[in-house]
Amino acid sequence: MKVKIYLPLFFLGFSFGCKKPTRVDVLTEGNYTGVLVITNSMKSVPVTHPISISLKDGKFNITPNANLKPFGGKGTYTFKNKIGYFTDDGVWTADFDWNMILNGEYDIRSSGVDLTLRKRSGIKAGFSSASYATIDYEYILKRSN
Repeated sequence: MKVKIYLPLFFLGFSFGCKKPTRVDVLTEGNYTGVLVITNSMKSVPVTHPISISLKDGKFNITPNANLKPFGGKGTYTFKNKIGYFTDDGVWTADFDWNMILNGEYDIRSSGVDLTLRKRSGIKAGFSSASYATIDYEYILKRSN
């Protein structure tokens, strides 16, 4: 009788233990499209920009967008412990927000198809000596191939 009770409990426990993870948290090579979302704590609506990024063999390439500065970007990247390290190789002018360049450390969330890169350092823009605005930069992407 005890065997009949324990056998279904064993299979039930085994089935819960075999659940596949939905998050992968790796940088999968391929082409990605999505948006760069810039959130400013002093503004109620984030700013979004369409973006396309190619990741291959430790190199990234951003497809140029004529309506957005920077107009593109390319460089190298590495990945370790859910953190992506991007180094942009471009030479840029000083007439735009350089934090929009894919450069520096990014926290990575990935499902293998969806990819989110969130810049690790909170950028502070001083509005007075007592208060600061926090600006976050996040790439929300979907793999297209």
